[in-house]
Amino acid sequence: MKKLSWLIGVVALIATGAYLFVYIYRWEWHRALLVGILFLATLVGLCTALVLRRVTSMDERVRAMAGDPRPPGALERLRAAPVETQPFRWLSPDALDRTHIFIPVLLGGGFVVSGIAWLVERVAGGSARAGVEEELATELEEIAFPATSLVPTDAELLAGGDDYADDAGLRVLLGPAATRAAR
Repeated sequence: MKKLSWLIGVVALIATGAYLFVYIYRWEWHRALLVGILFLATLVGLCTALVLRRVTSMDERVRAMAGDPRPPGALERLRAAPVETQPFRWLSPDALDRTHIFIPVLLGGGFVVSGIAWLVERVAGGSARAGVEEELATELEEIAFPATSLVPTDAELLAGGDDYADDAGLRVLLGPAATRAAR
């Protein structure tokens, strides 16, 4: 499994390095940046694994030279000793008069209150949305664009209708055809 991990790391390093140069050659800077970051991460990971491997081998050599540092019979004495476990001392009957249990109850209560608040927000958002949108639509009707065009069409201007016949600025914008139609 270690050899497979090293092989995958080296292949990833070579592939990202090759693609880094390909993307730089093609002037694809965003892809080059991404692949460069992947190359750097792979390189840091492989270097870290190599350093840890060397440190582990040195530690094993030092332990082999030093011998067994444990006194004889220490493991047997530890296994023979009675085990006293109280993982939650604040739940013991003599500690119930203190406030040790306050924090877990407070956290649990906060979780429940947060859930209730989330539920109320969901229900309120679902029920109020339709009414709010209808009110907003009626208020926005006052400032909505008119159904007709704001700018007259070319046909209306060329026809020389009464609404636009006296607007010299529009005739200038439309060119000679509008000037002839106004005469």
